[in-house]
Amino acid sequence: MKLPVNLGSVYEAANASLVIRPNRSLSAAGVSALFVALSVAALFTGLVATLAGAWPVLPFALLQIVIAGVLCRWFYRHLDDCELVAIDEERVCVVRRFGKAVSRHEFPRAWARLRREAGADGSPRLLIGSHGKYVSLAEGVNEADRATIARELEALLHARREPRLNIH
Repeated sequence: MKLPVNLGSVYEAANASLVIRPNRSLSAAGVSALFVALSVAALFTGLVATLAGAWPVLPFALLQIVIAGVLCRWFYRHLDDCELVAIDEERVCVVRRFGKAVSRHEFPRAWARLRREAGADGSPRLLIGSHGKYVSLAEGVNEADRATIARELEALLHARREPRLNIH
């Protein structure tokens, strides 16, 4: 499993973990292919229009290529967005990566709870936390996957903790 930057130590220390990735239909190669296809189509259209005497079309075609490049760069930067929920005997750690930003939240495992509630727009949300501090999880996935993630996390949070034997 490829882990995002700066998440390896959290992952290795956990007894159980769950990596949540938003629904993405394009790979890195797909983003590149999309940019090339849009650029070739825009450039071809602009050149044909220019050769037909409609030269003002060419700057708009170039603008379209620039806009497609900016959007494809945004898609590319967010291909590895994810949330890692790492659970050990004492704590639950949620590490979220969005673009280059990485945030980390820790909760005592004994007090950590999952909550499902409606968001401001009425869509269901999944929250994890304790002592009045909750963070949202799985915002980028559909409702069926969010329900599966909630069941998995409930099972991991309430799994019987086996004592570790230190045999030297």
